[in-house]
This record gives sequence, C-alpha cells and structure tokens, in this order.
Amino acid sequence: MADNFGTRALGRVYEGGKFYSVPTVDVPANTIYFPKATTAPTTANFGVAEYPVKAGELGAFAKVGTFAFPKPNGWTDNDGRAVYYKPTSRIAGTLLAASESGATVIGKEVVVPGKPDDQLWVCFG
Repeated sequence: MADNFGTRALGRVYEGGKFYSVPTVDVPANTIYFPKATTAPTTANFGVAEYPVKAGELGAFAKVGTFAFPKPNGWTDNDGRAVYYKPTSRIAGTLLAASESGATVIGKEVVVPGKPDDQLWVCFG
C-alpha cells in the first residue's frame, strides 16, 4: 500500500484544522507559516507549525486553535480584537493590532485571568 500521508482528496481544503506542506525553509515550532508569502493577504493560506519542520520535509500547520506568541512592544490587551499579521517572508512577520497594507487578519485576541503579561494569545479559526 502506498504511503499517502498528507495527501488530500480532491476538494478538501484542510483536514482536522490543519494543512500539510513541504516548506523550502526550516520552520520552527509555534511559528506562523505563510507558504506563499507573496500571495495577496486576503487570500493567503497560513498556519502555525505544530512542531519544528525541516526544509523539504512534510509538516503539519494548524489553522484552528489558540496560540501564545511573544507580545509585541507597546501592545495593549483588548479581548476579542482582530489580530493582524504582516508577513515579511514565509516564516517571519509582524503581529499588528490594526490593519495596514500587506497585513491579513489571523484571528482574535484572547485575554483571560492568569494569561502571562508578556504573551499575546490569538484564537485562529
């Protein structure tokens, strides 16, 4: 039997809240990954690396869930606010509290008691 891990049936966009991709660069765990960083942000596919993925190897990237990121300097918490991301490459970019050219909405901010002050929690999906 052929190894079809990561192969999707025609018509399926993603499976189980994640998509599979073979990146051309190493992707560290918990990194926002844009397979096509030059794609128009409103149609860009993105996800968070569930584990470190080496260039040329199949990796899983989550599109659903709540993720903790280092809070950007000057960020003021606001529960439910749209969080934007402006990619500068497939694995790098800037988290933003407001829209700007080249940025896309990645989720909503989550603020709960006990959340570390130095973290930004974002709910994807």
